[in-house]
Amino acid sequence: MAEYDISKNAEYASDIKEKLDLDSEVVAIKFFDDESEIPSNIEKLAEPTRHCQMVKFASEGKSFYATKDEEACKGGSSALGLEDAPKKVSSGEKYFELGRFKSIEESKQLYEALPKIDVRHKGIIYSPLKDAEFEPDVIIYFAKPLSGMRTAQAFVYNNAERIYPNFSGIQSVCGDVCAGPIINKKPNMSLGCDGSRKAAKVKPEELVVGINKEEIEPTVDALNKIL
Repeated sequence: MAEYDISKNAEYASDIKEKLDLDSEVVAIKFFDDESEIPSNIEKLAEPTRHCQMVKFASEGKSFYATKDEEACKGGSSALGLEDAPKKVSSGEKYFELGRFKSIEESKQLYEALPKIDVRHKGIIYSPLKDAEFEPDVIIYFAKPLSGMRTAQAFVYNNAERIYPNFSGIQSVCGDVCAGPIINKKPNMSLGCDGSRKAAKVKPEELVVGINKEEIEPTVDALNKIL
């Protein structure tokens, strides 16, 4: 596979936003292990915030980075590989207490099936893709169902295989569309979760899409051919 061309980030962002008629910017996400990897014009987020909110901020034009100390949702932070999950999360107790499951055992079973990055990273850079001076590990965008369909059609165009969205209404923006595409090397889409709908104000008519680095260029190429 050819090396990722950072100089095309703005072009990719423009094509995706135009072809899919998005209301906000495509977001570039990059994991880093050393602060020397952070572009000099990007500063740390000032206060603890949920990952889903950070993605929303970036979709509104903001660029910044965050470590585990700035990640307010520790379930999300652990899904992203920044730290271990709190015991109440990994045991299933938290989601059981929220009334999401009929037993703690089933809650724990579902938690163990959620996408989680095993590698421990120091932090994450968030930026609109159009402004990103780095190679993203994954891109994320908020879209209407029609745009999700077009994304699936672009993947099918290149791969001649069905796309299987994988979600559970829990840890959507962190696990489903960030960790999931990175781990599985395939795009994913999610209908969101209570946390992202409330904290990041994901609209009732929106879903969330994540595309892994390897599929960004092929997806844009396919969108330009089919639309």
